[in-house]
Amino acid sequence: MSYQNLDNEIAHLERVFGRISVNDAIPLSYWDSRLRMLANAPLVPAQQARLARLEATLAALREPEEAVCEAPGPRSKDAR
Repeated sequence: MSYQNLDNEIAHLERVFGRISVNDAIPLSYWDSRLRMLANAPLVPAQQARLARLEATLAALREPEEAVCEAPGPRSKDAR
């Protein structure tokens, strides 16, 4: 993939990541796989920095989802 194609793909993901949420029809795992494909490409430092920001954005989107999964269930008064 050429520098320009990589740049266009990163720009596309930057636009999309500004709009996605954990409730979208496309799961976050899809976007994670798109990022992983780019991580294997030969990136210049500016592109690496942009990709790192996208990875941080995706991680931030996952945090509420993981918190819900890890939250303990409600305790009953009799469970003491």
